[in-house]
Amino acid sequence: MFRLTARPALPGRVLRDVLRDVLRRVRCRAPHRALAALALSTLAMSAAAQGSASSYRYAPPASWTQAMDGDIETLTPAAEPAGSVQLMLLAPKAAAGEFRAQFESERAALESFWALRAPQGVPLQSGRATVAGMPVDYAAHFASYDSDAGPRFMGFLALGDGQRFALVVFVAASHDSFNRLAPQAVEVFRGLSFAR
Repeated sequence: MFRLTARPALPGRVLRDVLRDVLRRVRCRAPHRALAALALSTLAMSAAAQGSASSYRYAPPASWTQAMDGDIETLTPAAEPAGSVQLMLLAPKAAAGEFRAQFESERAALESFWALRAPQGVPLQSGRATVAGMPVDYAAHFASYDSDAGPRFMGFLALGDGQRFALVVFVAASHDSFNRLAPQAVEVFRGLSFAR
């Protein structure tokens, strides 16, 4: 799967209907559209407490394992083949300029770093919402890509509170694994917030 072997120089409220829509779309043949809906569900709920090593609060799926690799927190489903699905929570960093521009820059840097090609995605989604009682900016880009390791179904999601910027990346190696595991990823996404 994807690993950051060297840290690159990474340059409302959502209604519960969104979650139902996400779960319905997850079963469709266009996973990039379902991923776009996943982004919106990120903003639906407040977070559960995490261990002190995490920079975030969220409720991990019971069947997923957590690991820290430097400043990247990775969640992987235990029942899946190694390297087939990952949810990576990159360490928050200082906000730098306009939120959407920072998101675009960091996403593009990761696409380049991982040699992702031929994206087939949905338009960027962005806005402002309240998460865990705090106003945040959000942005999301979801697409399927070609890569040296084969097709990848990816979601890049960012949250920012004006001082901090966080990037989360969901990666599935196949349409099937995306469809089976997206509902669990929704649970993580919808409860994600910064640890205080």
